[in-house]
Amino acid sequence: MSNQTSAKERLLAQARLDYQPDLVAVDAEAIARLPVRADRFSHATTGLSEKPAGQTHQAAAAYSIALNSINFMFWTPTPEGMARYDWNGAGGADGLTAALDHVWGAQPAPDRLREVLGSGEEKTVIDAFGDISMPRRRAHFLREVLRDDQLEQAAAELVAAGDTGRLTSDDAERLAKRFPVAYGQDTYLMRAQLAVMWYAGYLIDQGTEIDCDVIVAANYQMPRVMRSIKVLRYSPELAAKIDRHTLIVRHSVEERAIRAATVLSTQAMAQHLGVSEHAMVNVLWKNRLACGNVPHHLTITTDY
Repeated sequence: MSNQTSAKERLLAQARLDYQPDLVAVDAEAIARLPVRADRFSHATTGLSEKPAGQTHQAAAAYSIALNSINFMFWTPTPEGMARYDWNGAGGADGLTAALDHVWGAQPAPDRLREVLGSGEEKTVIDAFGDISMPRRRAHFLREVLRDDQLEQAAAELVAAGDTGRLTSDDAERLAKRFPVAYGQDTYLMRAQLAVMWYAGYLIDQGTEIDCDVIVAANYQMPRVMRSIKVLRYSPELAAKIDRHTLIVRHSVEERAIRAATVLSTQAMAQHLGVSEHAMVNVLWKNRLACGNVPHHLTITTDY
């Protein structure tokens, strides 16, 4: 038996290390009160099969990797708090997807994406995506992902992993090692795991049975949802900072505490409800708009 730990085990160990219940605590009693309705859960499907990019497994994997390499921070700090990203009436991640679809075009291969954005110039990102935060960082990430045939190689690796019937955090870690600038700087590999989860969703759309064993909850919307249903309890001081739209510094004890508690509570909820973490993340994401005016924390980051 191998003593080597999996990427998921290492990520969970990091969460336990970062967990600070005096700042953000997982409420086990609130989780235990959640009604067990596993039949209402489904794994995230993404609509990749409906896109030109989703005509083949290889193209869907490439699209997921390219999109999630720049899938972060859809707001810009302002004196009043923040301005949200919008592209032709679509906001946030939906706006990014719409803009990327426009650039990608009708061909399944990423040729046009590479032609338009492969230079890694800030201006090309602004021209393609409009008034989006951190255009220079997004340009750098795309330059790495679109260099030579690296995207096609990474997509082939993801397809091969999916062909085994199982996708895991190990596949996300492999993606982060291939693209250390675009994907490898986040302790929790949030976007790399999201790329894996989106491809798993594509396979599910195609009728393929796939075991997707990842953790992808360490962003800004998930803790907001969990706070609204009392699964996460914030200290009064940290809650007040978030409510005032005070910036939470990246990699600070506070930010790590938020992300760690989110990862651990997602796992605990999934176990209680008898569903996968993939499905748990999906239902939390789908319910993010039902949280009313509960704010999310503001951290200037490329991690999420």
